[in-house]
Amino acid sequence: MSDPVLTIPDSCWDDPRFARLIAFAEDVLAVCQAVGIDPVMDGGLALQVHLGGAPFSVHDVDFGCPEADFPALRRGLGSAGIFCEIQPWHVLQARRDDLKVEFGAEEVWNSDLTGPYDSVRIGRFTVRMMDREGLREQYRRGVIATADDPNDPQPEKHARIVAKLAALDAGSR
Repeated sequence: MSDPVLTIPDSCWDDPRFARLIAFAEDVLAVCQAVGIDPVMDGGLALQVHLGGAPFSVHDVDFGCPEADFPALRRGLGSAGIFCEIQPWHVLQARRDDLKVEFGAEEVWNSDLTGPYDSVRIGRFTVRMMDREGLREQYRRGVIATADDPNDPQPEKHARIVAKLAALDAGSR
């Protein structure tokens, strides 16, 4: 018997922008499929799925893939008319209007978070998603990385990450 495919909580759809974000993510995932990239979803949308809805807004969709896949992904996105750029912090950002889908280099950001994975349905695609423990570890690392960094002081970002980690620690699914 295979593991169940998880779904995006209904509460996410209350935000009118969310349907456009998911439609954009589907377009990006179609490019991934066309160029042979199998990304892993993480970040805020994965948090929503694991918690069955959470009091946090989803501003973008986050995935991880090998950084070596970025050039093929960039070419594929460009051919599909999707603006993208590779950032020096090992992230590829795809953008359409006010929407963003990001791909973090998994060997930089999640090198030892290699599963197990859950599966989640995003529109017409089923993709791998970081499991709850992996996501908890990702947020734990984010708390450490954003705490009192004199080179990049972002107390609001730190507070959001702390709150998301607390929600993962408190919530059960």
